[in-house]
Amino acid sequence: MKKKLLSALLSTAMVASLLVGCGGNGGAATDNNAAADNTAAADNTAAADNTAAADNTAAADNTAAADTATDTAASGDKFYIYSWNTELGERLEYVYKAYPEIKDRVEYVNVGDSAVYQEKIDQLLQTPDAEDYPDMIAFEAGYIMKYTNSDYTIPVTDCGITDADLAEMYPYTITIATDQRDGSLKGLSWQACPGSFIYRADLAESILGVKSPEEMQAKINSWDAFLDTAREIKEKSGDATRILSSNGDVVNTFMSNKTQPWVTSDSVFHMDSAMEEYMDVVKVLESEDLTQKTTQWSDEWNAGPSTDAVFGYFGCTWFLHWTIKANCGGDAVGSGTYGLWNMCQGPAPYYWGGTWLGATANCSDTALAGQIMKTLCCDTATIQTLSEETLDYVNNKTAMKNLSDAGKGAYDFLGGQDFIAVFSPLAEDVDVSWMCAYDQKVNELLDTQVTAYAKGDKDKETAIADFKAAVAEAYPALTVE
Repeated sequence: MKKKLLSALLSTAMVASLLVGCGGNGGAATDNNAAADNTAAADNTAAADNTAAADNTAAADNTAAADTATDTAASGDKFYIYSWNTELGERLEYVYKAYPEIKDRVEYVNVGDSAVYQEKIDQLLQTPDAEDYPDMIAFEAGYIMKYTNSDYTIPVTDCGITDADLAEMYPYTITIATDQRDGSLKGLSWQACPGSFIYRADLAESILGVKSPEEMQAKINSWDAFLDTAREIKEKSGDATRILSSNGDVVNTFMSNKTQPWVTSDSVFHMDSAMEEYMDVVKVLESEDLTQKTTQWSDEWNAGPSTDAVFGYFGCTWFLHWTIKANCGGDAVGSGTYGLWNMCQGPAPYYWGGTWLGATANCSDTALAGQIMKTLCCDTATIQTLSEETLDYVNNKTAMKNLSDAGKGAYDFLGGQDFIAVFSPLAEDVDVSWMCAYDQKVNELLDTQVTAYAKGDKDKETAIADFKAAVAEAYPALTVE
């Protein structure tokens, strides 16, 4: 049993975590996707001694951190970090390079399936006496607020993170991880994921006469312009090419441009006008046959980048490297479609995905948690090396500028275009004021109705009414307008 959990276990009932109405600090609401009883909120006063974490800004702290790790490791006490794939585990290697003495103590647990990850974490957080209780957990953007807006997690300041440590981060990555109940920051990310429109430059020239990203942007700088260009591509290609593979490829752009959250602080549900525009755009794409009508992530969809059938994709930083390039049918200029791509913003700025790391309520060593977060997410030298070696677009403005200035952003896959220079201003423009803890479930309910409307199974008014009815059924405590 973890030594530093002993005092925490003296606390009897763990308070239930609350999900506030998004968009303000008042009011509370229940997330039906959360575990049945959020009983794992711990007494933060039982967390590890914060003195060492507060000293992390000084070089002398390296010795103290090493002593702490050595002492607890000698007793067999493991420090558990949970995620759903290998990515975070690979990124932790950069922390071990700086602090090799902690590697044997950290136990990285890859649940191996994002679909069951939340269920696994929810179960573990309700058993703080378990030996494998998570000290730190990873969060995805789609459900991060379920945990940060709860007593399952603690502020990063409890782990010694200061405002100075956050200075180089993109603001939206901080906003997402902030507990809306009290304004405390509960997680940090080493990456930023602004989105763009990634398109075939050769097809743009041959079909549209477009010779630069600037010219391409002018043709898709609004949704009306985007649809007009979609029609032009279909016609001028002789019906051989579509602007997108899937109707669903537009969803992240629309979700990132709502003007208000689904649920406000008074527990009232609102359907933003941007969501009606989303429905209308998907309807046009479907009814006018402007996409290949594949399903996102299907084999057919994944094959698109290697063919001339798909003109472009809405994709973010990780999507560029590990989806488009990975499926382009080549590994160097001249093979497959490698080298034939360019990027521009598209109709609106947006973001897609990302991973955050936070400490749990019963974290056995907040000093170590702070050391890991500070090294992986805040240290410019470490994160710059990580970006250069992995192509991650990292959450550090200076690191990205340094790499771009040094020519490290010039990407042969994009015909030499500097992907860092494209993504940097887009990352600054990301607005996440619309996010709330209801997003994941409500978005799923909406997409069911959008599909029905687009395919002609329902008219728009019926689809909207059915969507609101589904929300009211899923969340009876909400007032649905």
